[in-house]
Amino acid sequence: MPVGGSAQGEPGWSRTPGRGALIRMADKKPALVLHLAGAPQPLHVALSAEEAARLTDRLPSLMSSGEPVALATADGTVFAVNFAQVATAHIESTRSDANAYGAPTRGTGFSN
Repeated sequence: MPVGGSAQGEPGWSRTPGRGALIRMADKKPALVLHLAGAPQPLHVALSAEEAARLTDRLPSLMSSGEPVALATADGTVFAVNFAQVATAHIESTRSDANAYGAPTRGTGFSN
């Protein structure tokens, strides 16, 4: 089976180099990355797949208007963003959302 093939008809399986054992590749999760004005590090927000699809087309207009918006996160909560305070923003696919706000594995609040 070639690398990136499937096991038992499911995508996302790969063979380990040199051994040929099948392993499950990490599922990629959508995240909104916000670079806030005056903040040294970006803020990562885990999004639901539906919210990421909706936001992809809206992001340029939200950035130009500076409009505040409520976003559905991956854990089912709501995350408010004031785009007037955002210097740049983009949506990326990431393998881990452990440190992203709104991630199911992260828990609630601002502490890790």
